Amino acid sequence: MARIETREQQPPADTGENEEGLDDWFSRRLESQGIPARLGRPPVARIIAVIGLGLALLALIWALSSVGSHTSSGSPVTTTTPPPAGNGGNGSGNGNGGNGTGGSNAKVSWQDVTVDVLNGVGTSGIAATTAQGLAAEGWTIGRTGNASGVSASEVVYLPGHKAQAQAVAKKLKLGAPVPIAQATGIPAGSTDGVAIVLGPNLLG
Repeated sequence: MARIETREQQPPADTGENEEGLDDWFSRRLESQGIPARLGRPPVARIIAVIGLGLALLALIWALSSVGSHTSSGSPVTTTTPPPAGNGGNGSGNGNGGNGTGGSNAKVSWQDVTVDVLNGVGTSGIAATTAQGLAAEGWTIGRTGNASGVSASEVVYLPGHKAQAQAVAKKLKLGAPVPIAQATGIPAGSTDGVAIVLGPNLLG
């Protein structure tokens, strides 16, 4: 009898096709359920954009902090104290009684006023004699001169010396002082600020 030889069948080689098919099938099943099968890696551009945004935020914070420090350490504000207002009539022997407006409410002492003495009586030497007497009582005398047409003793003043004239008239118990522009027989150049004009009654 003839001998029949049968070859033993070899199992098919594993090419990996079955595994690939299973993976594809599983992936399709997940995707049909709305579940992504593979989570892909984030793109490189997105990573670079996130890093750039973070760096920009850090730069902005640094800039704001530096601006705030410069503002707080800026140059100090300097203030100047205005000089005290003058009393408008503290005379220093120059006879002008100051350059203030000399309002009636200004506090002025007769001792701080330089006065001129004018002879309106006509008697020779009466102005010099009166000036010496006033100086002995503490008055500051400027100069002496003459006037005409004076009916009574009075105090006259140039513009800006009203307060000083009021202090002098009050001390001498004379009437209200008169602006020199309104006085009779007294030239404007007869005084540097405040003048005592002697009339027939002199100083009482």
